Amino acid sequence: MTNETIALQLAHRTIRAYKDQPLTEAEVATLMDVARHTATSSYLQSCTILHITDPQVREAIGAASGQPYVGGTKGDLFIFLVDLYRNSRIRAEQGISSEALSSMNLFLTGAEDALLAAQNVVVAAESMGLGTVYLGSILADPRSVVQALKLPELTFPIVGLLMGHPDQEPGQKPRLPLSVMTATNTYPHVESYTEALADYDREVSEYYDLRSGSRLESFTHLVGTSIGVGGAHVSPIAQVLHEQGLCLR
Repeated sequence: MTNETIALQLAHRTIRAYKDQPLTEAEVATLMDVARHTATSSYLQSCTILHITDPQVREAIGAASGQPYVGGTKGDLFIFLVDLYRNSRIRAEQGISSEALSSMNLFLTGAEDALLAAQNVVVAAESMGLGTVYLGSILADPRSVVQALKLPELTFPIVGLLMGHPDQEPGQKPRLPLSVMTATNTYPHVESYTEALADYDREVSEYYDLRSGSRLESFTHLVGTSIGVGGAHVSPIAQVLHEQGLCLR
């Protein structure tokens, strides 16, 4: 079963190289309107999106991410924020305490809002013929991102998104088989992931071999060697969240 939207989503690829052709004002306005109409937890709309057009700010975000394609001028850079600050101000203007906004629970509702909005924007952008790449890498140095964006308390940069006119045609990276990532009612029982993912490992290795000719990698090897090693896996995210007044209880 398929339709135009499903076909688009199944054809998703990460694009890291862009033409030197910025988005038009109309394209940006359309994508931000799509974000604005995304579902929101408890109708709190705890998300703010920053379009980064200042070269110095963009370079700072690029440096924090450690990804060379994030800096420069190619593609348009957006940062999706968990934003509990706006609602804290609304409450303050009514003389109401904002203590509840420092909880883990409210942070998660904001994270849901921001990430859902980002995914809605990706689907819309790709329907317009644009390429996209998520930038979880901005969390490799979240404090620098907070400083570069001059973020107030109760906000946090949860993910970046680079979009633009593609300047590459990469292959589609294989995904885990449905048999290990979906189930009915209870968690899927897998006797041995090594055995269950053997074919998938070969497919991933072939993908990397065709893409680079030098990297022979499998999914299970990646899981065994890359988790908790550098970048966003080891940065002081909890500390920065607390500095921002978030997740205190």
